[in-house]
Amino acid sequence: MYRDTQCKLQAHRGVCTEAPENTMAAFRLAVQQDYDIIEFDPKFTKDNVCVILHDRTLNRTVRVGGKELGEEKVYVADKLYAELKHMDVGSWFSPEFARERMPLLSDVLTYARKAEIECKIDNIVQTFTPEQIEIVFSTVEKCGGCVGLTCSDLSLLKTFAKRFPGAPLHYDGVVTKENLDELASFCEGHETTVWMRLADNPRTAWNKMPPATPELAELVRERFLLGIWILATDEEMQQALALNADVVETTGGIKPHG
Repeated sequence: MYRDTQCKLQAHRGVCTEAPENTMAAFRLAVQQDYDIIEFDPKFTKDNVCVILHDRTLNRTVRVGGKELGEEKVYVADKLYAELKHMDVGSWFSPEFARERMPLLSDVLTYARKAEIECKIDNIVQTFTPEQIEIVFSTVEKCGGCVGLTCSDLSLLKTFAKRFPGAPLHYDGVVTKENLDELASFCEGHETTVWMRLADNPRTAWNKMPPATPELAELVRERFLLGIWILATDEEMQQALALNADVVETTGGIKPHG
């Protein structure tokens, strides 16, 4: 929770201001610093192994022999897991993280269950093939723990809700009364968060969804929790709290205990 409030804090790609994003190091920091939820991004290799990495390409965050991969884009989906599992995904951030490797989805879920921290899977899942979605869902079943899914696709979120009774649900699509009514039709028994961005926030300016307003925030909170993403400062946190946010996603600039 954030200081003396009841607002939960979610670590975006782990505590990625202090460790390389989407690595076990970043997730361990989230646990150590008492965040409530960790968020991460799955991707699939050529042989359909589910790994954790934000980009579709390896170039930004992968190093081989301490060197960048070059200007030509190298896609995760074009590589076998055997080619990726020994690659360095940490030294781009700092040399001290050179031993970090690309986690499997199962690695993160198993760790989170043992650490008793909630997880949130990014909405990239809705772009996967049916076979890949089944792999994600089966991995969640196998590993257990408190695992939620983010979707702007209400039909996929409904499928997840039916398969995982009581699991957290996260909706990040357009906020209208009609969409919220549809969400309410299947979310009973699930802690359900509707995510919105702040207006004029540089980390979410690319997003085309309407930003949170007091009126939309009130509409959401009549039936759901309100989530605000992605914030970096206590000043931004105050804006979220003014909207009565229940959950805030941060890269690590906002700390649970100040």
